[in-house]
Amino acid sequence: MADDDERRRTFEARLAQLKQTMEAGLVGRARTLREAAERLLAGDETARRVLKTEGHKLRGIAGSYGHDHLTDLATELEKRASLSPPPMLSQLATTLAEAAEDVGHRSSTVPNEAKANTPAGPPAGARASGQPSPQLKAPSTLRDESQPPSRKRGASVQPAVRSATGGALRVLAMDDDPTTLRLLRLTLKDIGGFEAVIVTSAHEALAEMAKREFDVVVSDAMMPDMNGKEFCKSARALGDWAAHVPIVILSAATHDELGWREDLSGPTEWLRKPFMPSTLVRDIARIAEVHRKKTGP
Repeated sequence: MADDDERRRTFEARLAQLKQTMEAGLVGRARTLREAAERLLAGDETARRVLKTEGHKLRGIAGSYGHDHLTDLATELEKRASLSPPPMLSQLATTLAEAAEDVGHRSSTVPNEAKANTPAGPPAGARASGQPSPQLKAPSTLRDESQPPSRKRGASVQPAVRSATGGALRVLAMDDDPTTLRLLRLTLKDIGGFEAVIVTSAHEALAEMAKREFDVVVSDAMMPDMNGKEFCKSARALGDWAAHVPIVILSAATHDELGWREDLSGPTEWLRKPFMPSTLVRDIARIAEVHRKKTGP
C-alpha cells in the first residue's frame, strides 16, 4: 500500500510539473503568433502557415488545461489570418500574447506544495475531452468522447486487449511538441502499459513502420513535415500490415482539417484534442480490439 501511495504521488507530481511546463510554453507560442501576425501584415505570406500551425498547437495545449479564453482567441486568430486583408490581426495577436503571459505567470507562482497536489488531467472548469470550442461545432462524423470513470491515479489502465504476439499492445505515436511528447509517453507507457514508440516527425514514423509492425498508430493532425492526410497516404503505401493498421488522428478539429476524413483510406479514426490520458488509453485499446475482431487473430 505504501508503495502504491508513493507511486501515485510521484505520478501526480510528474503530471503537475508537465502541466506547468506546458502552460509556460503557451507564452512562447503566443509570442510566435504575434510576430507572425506582424510579418503577414508586412506582406510575408509565409507567415499564414505559421499562424495556422502554431495556433493549432496553442489551442491543443490551452484546451487540455481549461484555458478556454486562449483557445477561443487562437481560433479567431486563425480565422482572421485566412482572410485578405486580415481584420485587426495585430490587436488580436497582442491580446492573445498578453493572455498567455498571464497564464504563464500564474502557473509559475503556484506554491510547490500546491503543484504536487494538482490532480492529474484538466482542472475543474475545463472542457471534457471531445467537447469543441464554442466557436466550432463538432460534426456528426466525429466520435464524442465521454468522461472516463474515476480510478486510482498512478496505476496502469492495463487494457485487456493484447497484441497479436500476446504481449502489450504495440503503439506508434508522433508529435513535434516536446511537452506533448512527454504527455504521450506518460499516457501510453505509464498509464496504458503499452509497448510504445514515440517519434517527432511523420518521416520518423514511416521509418519505424518500415522496420516493424504496430497494432495502432497515433498521429497529430498537423506535423511539420506532413499533415494527417499526407501521412496516412504514405503509411498505406508501405503495403502489407501498414495498409490496414488502425491510424488515429488527434486533432483540435478546425473546419479545414475535417475535410480530410472522407479522403482517408483504411481504418482511420479521429479523436479530439484535448484528450484525457485514461480516455486515450481506452480508445486505443478499443480500436485495436475492434480491428482484431474484423481481421482475425
